[in-house]
Amino acid sequence: MGERNTVKNRAAPARRTRVVRTALPLIASLALVGACDSAVGIPSEQPAATSEAAQSNGPDSNAEQSTAPQSTAPESTVAVATTIAPPPIPPGPPVGEVPGNPGAAIALRPFVNDLAGGGIGVVTARCWTVPPTKIPAMYVDTNAILAAVATPGVDGQFAVTWTGPTATVSVERSDIASGYACPTVYPTGTAPVFDATDAAYTVDRYLGRLAGTPVNRADVEENYPIVCDSNRLWDPAGTGLPTAPPLVENPDILPAITSFNSDSVFVTAQNGIYTQVNADIIDASGTYQNRTFVLTIGGEGYCIGDIA
Repeated sequence: MGERNTVKNRAAPARRTRVVRTALPLIASLALVGACDSAVGIPSEQPAATSEAAQSNGPDSNAEQSTAPQSTAPESTVAVATTIAPPPIPPGPPVGEVPGNPGAAIALRPFVNDLAGGGIGVVTARCWTVPPTKIPAMYVDTNAILAAVATPGVDGQFAVTWTGPTATVSVERSDIASGYACPTVYPTGTAPVFDATDAAYTVDRYLGRLAGTPVNRADVEENYPIVCDSNRLWDPAGTGLPTAPPLVENPDILPAITSFNSDSVFVTAQNGIYTQVNADIIDASGTYQNRTFVLTIGGEGYCIGDIA
């Protein structure tokens, strides 16, 4: 008995050892299962991270990346367009530019186009600053005028000129300012000639303004001056003591008139640079008068300095 008890007691520890050894694999298996359970919980957070990654690489990100190079394209296109745009070519026969006075060629070009395309009749209707009786002879040689205006113009003290082989074309500053310049044409190598016809026409225009019947409604002193300015030396009597022209000092020498006889306007005397023109008028009271106009000549033609 005592020996059996001894055997039992010796066998018992062996069973406990087997239990422990059996439990170790079970615990290891449970640990693995727990590890798997922990791994299952991570994918529940990964979609958010994946979504953020997808957004960073999604259409919005691509749009931002593609927008950056596109923003410079319109600027480059605009810069090239403004740089290479050529100036427009004016129609009609060429007119030489005038250094320092670009408006001169612009104002002469419509006249040149009318003369080349329409002839004397067209320019006569528009060139009311020129005596109508002088236009046919002055503008008859169209080819000579076209050859002159094709050369570069020269800006002078009183007028702008284009000089050709046989003809010289000259325009006054008042005509340039109007936008339609009717030139004086004269043979190259000579000076422009202002004669009795020009003097009488100057008085005709002045009286037309006073009577309310101007040769053209645009014919006003501010735009087309025909009264001598105050810088002009005035001494028709040859006293050696020049003064300012009396008419510029007293514009009301001749009061308002109701009418005048254009056929009565003619040159009656000349004394050097001074020319006398007489004309019949009807004043505001209905009284007939014959008045004397004294003119002088300058770089822009005739101007009226006194009325008697």
